[in-house]
Amino acid sequence: MSIRFICDSTCDYTEQQAKELGITLVPLKVLFGEKEYFDGVDIKPEAFYDMLADSEELPTTSQPSPEAFLQYFREAKEAGDDVICILLASKLSGTCQSALVAKDIVEYERIYIIDSMQATLGTQLLTERAFALQKEGKNAEQIVEILEKEKEKVCIYLIVDTLLYLQKGGRLSATGMVVGSALNLKPVLAVRYGEVKVAGLARGQKGAREKLLKAMEKDGGMDKSRGYNLGYTGNNEFLGEFQDFIRERLGTEYNKMVAVGSVIGVHVGPGASAIAVFLN
Repeated sequence: MSIRFICDSTCDYTEQQAKELGITLVPLKVLFGEKEYFDGVDIKPEAFYDMLADSEELPTTSQPSPEAFLQYFREAKEAGDDVICILLASKLSGTCQSALVAKDIVEYERIYIIDSMQATLGTQLLTERAFALQKEGKNAEQIVEILEKEKEKVCIYLIVDTLLYLQKGGRLSATGMVVGSALNLKPVLAVRYGEVKVAGLARGQKGAREKLLKAMEKDGGMDKSRGYNLGYTGNNEFLGEFQDFIRERLGTEYNKMVAVGSVIGVHVGPGASAIAVFLN
């Protein structure tokens, strides 16, 4: 008996990273007009942002169907293994619901569906916590119980170039868009509890970086014993400055640098810099 880990593609592990970690990836889809691509499979981040820049209309995304999970769930049931699924926030996608439907079809109680309340580098932070708990000797039920409590402490803070993509994709209200666009300010966003909110506004990248740290401190500050992940979208000319700023101010090196993929990139757009942390 062993534990099988399943994530959807918005965790933004590459196929090679997932293979090395023993994670099964279930891809979401990105649609440019009538042409659809499997996130991370048919379309990689570099190609996606080039296509996004050339596209006249904002592409759309599509969650996996229950059938996308069935094969993996049936294989686990036959082997008598436990399954831990760490999936995209249910407030952002119906991916969790598809997995729950598949679990009902398979009728196997040892499948655990975790709504990460996160995406991309935040999901990776939670997944890496799961592996750490497994190394400590925790069983699947114990791991899930701990993750369900600790996921509420995970938060992504990010600086985006524009709120246009979030507003068009329906992930931010029109009111938030108007406020964020005022005076050409750089928005700082926070992703926590599965919701995207404007955490601050600042003039320029330097001011936005300071505002990001203030927002983090207001929320309780980073738990430095857990480390942090960094992430970026597209060809980010400010990534080096962001990386140096975070390293200097937090006094510690990051765990991972994550290239944010196409599904989340649809809503964030190019040029974003992000940090995912466990809060105190």
